[in-house]
Amino acid sequence: MELGFDETEEMIRVSAREFLGREAGPQLARNGDAEAFWGKVVELGWTGLAVSEEFGGSDMGLMALGVLMEQWGAHLGRGPLFESAVLVGPALEAEAGERTKKEVLPQLADGSSSATIAVLEESASWRPEDVRATAVKIGSGWAITGVKHFVSYGDQASRVLVAARTGDGTRDVSLFLVDRDAEGVSSESLNHATGTPTAVLTFNETTVDESRLVGDENGGWPIVEALMQRGAAFRAAQMAGLGREVLEMTSAYVKDRKQFGVPIGSFQAVQHHLADMAVSVRRVEHLARQAVWSVAEGSPDAAKQVSRAKQAASELIPQVCWTAHQCHGAIGFTEEHDLHLYTRYALAWAAEFGDSSAHTEKLADALEL
Repeated sequence: MELGFDETEEMIRVSAREFLGREAGPQLARNGDAEAFWGKVVELGWTGLAVSEEFGGSDMGLMALGVLMEQWGAHLGRGPLFESAVLVGPALEAEAGERTKKEVLPQLADGSSSATIAVLEESASWRPEDVRATAVKIGSGWAITGVKHFVSYGDQASRVLVAARTGDGTRDVSLFLVDRDAEGVSSESLNHATGTPTAVLTFNETTVDESRLVGDENGGWPIVEALMQRGAAFRAAQMAGLGREVLEMTSAYVKDRKQFGVPIGSFQAVQHHLADMAVSVRRVEHLARQAVWSVAEGSPDAAKQVSRAKQAASELIPQVCWTAHQCHGAIGFTEEHDLHLYTRYALAWAAEFGDSSAHTEKLADALEL
């Protein structure tokens, strides 16, 4: 595969970097107007970047979305773009019934509504046996009961893709698209290290129409596995972008910061730190782009490529951040400095969709080691 960007992807990269550099970043993460920022994102059409033209999107594909999400990670973007455009949108387009596609996908594409996923429960496990929420058939629909934890934008999203048990077998799990304001849905806000709105959602006999079953009855777990794979690939892309931003921030700092009358960047130890950071960032960029490409193309090696990327990102990007703190010295460890925001994101993202250990295991299994 060619890891460079084509003309369209380069245009997306440059325009996203320019817009997000101006409108997002630490100033948005600290106390910016997230709602106003999200409105501008919607106006740019990013919410429909990978949605088919048939459903009102730009049909530019997952690779283009990956380029965008790399910049989104670099500039700490706010809003449910990852949840709606990366996770739920492609799942609905691939697996939902025509009625749901025609109703929901145009709304996701134009940003008039958003969606998120509710898979994890108290154990925070991605194993099918840990899904305790249940869905029971009633008339022409289903009634869902259970508690979902760690739901990003769970208080704000218009719809939630919920995993619930519908049979006695370990993998007898189904997926349902539930309106967030449906009767029987309640939420409790959680504090998240990044400040991302996160919630515990409780479903108390929440009813959904049979058309909101996504995929087959008892056939939802393969879709969840695809969600996890896509989520891990795009999280790796975001972490690559974040790592690149931290590297550039640190490089600029050591050129300006003087000690003993000379820039500290002239010290060999600092140069070694920067070189190690640059190698790590480039490695993650390469692996993340390869992972996104493999997912976008439906490559038979996608599982291996994604695990390589997420394992490297989860291990190396937090280390890049810690090395950046060392290069910045005492100021880099203060809450007032922007660097700590990037470190928070890196540590949070490192754990999501499988940490380094989980993907090392997955990769070993895939390679039959």
